[in-house]
Amino acid sequence: MALTADELRTDTRARIMDAAFRAVSAFGLSRFTMEDVAREASLSRQSVYRYFDSKDALVTELVFREEEAFLAGARAAYEHHDDLESAIEDSVLFCLQLARRHPLLDRLLASEPEILLPYLTTRGGGVLENARVVMEELASKWPGVEASLVHRAADLAARAILSYAMTPPDDPPETVAREIAQILSKALQETREARR
Repeated sequence: MALTADELRTDTRARIMDAAFRAVSAFGLSRFTMEDVAREASLSRQSVYRYFDSKDALVTELVFREEEAFLAGARAAYEHHDDLESAIEDSVLFCLQLARRHPLLDRLLASEPEILLPYLTTRGGGVLENARVVMEELASKWPGVEASLVHRAADLAARAILSYAMTPPDDPPETVAREIAQILSKALQETREARR
């Protein structure tokens, strides 16, 4: 069965993203080229540029793709609990553990933090925002919590998780996740109790 044009475009885009991951792994963010990506994807350089008009656009998309793995896992970890603290703890723990075993993140933070950090914080404008939106969506499912507090708690959690992922503390991820969950759930539940 032949692929449709949309399926072919999606498949080619995925090949380019996978090739970019391999190229960044091999050469680093500063040294990989669109030619490296094309070679890894078995495509022409012009084909790569048809999907991504610059190296910056390709790296931004790669960062967002990798973030999706974090967010999908955080959602799944969160959904398996009946109490807020456990849900937050497992969600945060998933993110911290994935950050420590991610095949590329640790290497880039050690070798090229000045190039990687803008992609995680300011460039593309979305990694922190995407994480905050997902965490806000998950936390808002709990009854009786004020929306303004959920927004702030989600923002704090997203920033804390990103910070811990970029500069892992001496404490194990389990300890950090438990403490973040205790702080956030206590604040959210105190608000709920105060409204009763």
